[in-house]
Amino acid sequence: MTTAGSDLAETDHRFTRKEHDLRLRVLELGDQGTQGHLLVFGEVADDCLVRLHSRCLYGDALRSDDCDCGPELDATLDMFQAEGAGVLVYLEQEGRGAGLVAKARGYRYSEQHGTDTFASYEALGYPADDRSYEHAARGLTALGLRSVRLLTNNPAKIDALHAAGIAVTSVPLLTPVHGRRARQYLEAKRTRRGHRIPIVYIPVVGFSMRSLRGRWMPQLGVEVIAPIAILCALMVHFDQLGSAAGTALGALVAFMVAARQRGRFARSK
Repeated sequence: MTTAGSDLAETDHRFTRKEHDLRLRVLELGDQGTQGHLLVFGEVADDCLVRLHSRCLYGDALRSDDCDCGPELDATLDMFQAEGAGVLVYLEQEGRGAGLVAKARGYRYSEQHGTDTFASYEALGYPADDRSYEHAARGLTALGLRSVRLLTNNPAKIDALHAAGIAVTSVPLLTPVHGRRARQYLEAKRTRRGHRIPIVYIPVVGFSMRSLRGRWMPQLGVEVIAPIAILCALMVHFDQLGSAAGTALGALVAFMVAARQRGRFARSK
């Protein structure tokens, strides 16, 4: 903790995003950051928000609509800024650990054969998911964190922190889905890797709000009905009310963001 604290102090600086300032400190993971970096926003303590995020050039930097990586990163930073603190563990695990070229080959194979990217990886001789979260867990332990609120739908991340002795409260991270390929990817993550993404959530943000309002809800707006429907479905889908409520909140936020974006677009025409 002393070494980590000293290293963090040397990188303390102001970070500005969306006209909002936070103090930010950076710590390397692995030899010279080969495994990734810890980005510590504000003053963190037990039960702070934490996100383990694997590098995704397409989603994070190029803003691809084919995955949910970029929106998840945006939502994470929004929540950090709202709370004034949080830890982003940015892992150098592009392409689920196989690399960018393997990722591109996987996309090509999927286009040619109609398979999801997990099946495509396996057909090409890559592990479906070769990521590891051990370095992330060690980094969080070095910060002195014994319990965290983990922004994730991935049970493998939760298991990795539990194995390191860190208590985890899972906070579902659900974001607007912007394209057909992204919806297919979410469904593959749910069915093939056990990600905690509700069945009802995946297609909801792909609906046309205008058609829903006109055909299904002439009296009440979809902005009112859809969150209620999501909440009810989730309470049935999940065994525990706490998980359902948390996931419903994430879905509600995602839906509100999507509705707001559509409204802004319509007004700009």
